[in-house]
Amino acid sequence: MEKLTNNRFSHIRGFNYQPSYGSHGLEIWGEKFNISKIEKELGLGKKYFPKINTIRLWLSHDAFLKNPEGFSNNFESVLKVGGKLGLSFIPTLFNGWHSYPDFGGISPEQIAYWGKENRFSLVFLPYLEKIVGEHVNDGRILMWDLCNEPFNSTWSSEAKDAVFKWLQRIYQLSKKYSPKNRICVGSVPSMESVKMLEPTSGVITIHPYHAWNAWVKDKKEFERLLDDSVSFANKKDKPLLVTETGWGALDDKKRSETLAFELGELKRRDIGFIVHLLYHTLVADGHRPEYGPISGAGYMAFIELDGSLRPYHEVFNEY
Repeated sequence: MEKLTNNRFSHIRGFNYQPSYGSHGLEIWGEKFNISKIEKELGLGKKYFPKINTIRLWLSHDAFLKNPEGFSNNFESVLKVGGKLGLSFIPTLFNGWHSYPDFGGISPEQIAYWGKENRFSLVFLPYLEKIVGEHVNDGRILMWDLCNEPFNSTWSSEAKDAVFKWLQRIYQLSKKYSPKNRICVGSVPSMESVKMLEPTSGVITIHPYHAWNAWVKDKKEFERLLDDSVSFANKKDKPLLVTETGWGALDDKKRSETLAFELGELKRRDIGFIVHLLYHTLVADGHRPEYGPISGAGYMAFIELDGSLRPYHEVFNEY
């Protein structure tokens, strides 16, 4: 088994986080923004999992367009909370994953139209200048994630090409604001995608899931993806970080067993990880069935809506 040679981020332990009170970015970062709940929920995360050091925080370009100043102020207030708790952040600027309910995000249709030279500066450039540009060398930012799973809605080579060209432009602009080149793009668990996104990533970030009831039934397949990713990162001499893992289940024990396997394999290879998902949320895949539709990913949160630790989920602390 090949070990990771650039282990700059091997110490990372953390969670993706969506606040409990909303399902769409416009709610979470706009009209329903609630810093007291965020402070309480992140505080509980640190209480149950004291060694965590990083939160992958999904931002909302939609909310920024609606109220740039208000969004910027809300973002700063979350960074302050994290600073008090000893947490760094990976803010995710755009989102290419869509489910029910929809969190919001970007689509090939939007990129094809608004990514044109004469329109880019209207919707994308102000966001990058304000959110990334005003946090240059901010110690609370571990790195910037340009887009969560950008190719999820690309059903043709033309659409994929358009999204990639847009990402290249976002990357070049973000590099100007992030001189340490701590920039990544969260990739689905596919080496084709990982390799395609590498030129727009100073740090290679992947989303390996042992999706036992879906598309990764064989544990060996999960292990092969990790080995291939380590080998590719070593070849490119870049750090590797997992920014999503932890396939869900409605059954608490089953989910904890999946976690033990996934996190154990990551630790064996010295790969740092950020698990999905810290707190019960109305966002898709983050809630019990009574709060909305359930996909094959089941229920992925670690802390219940009432603030209690989900049964068996202290297993995280073993890794």
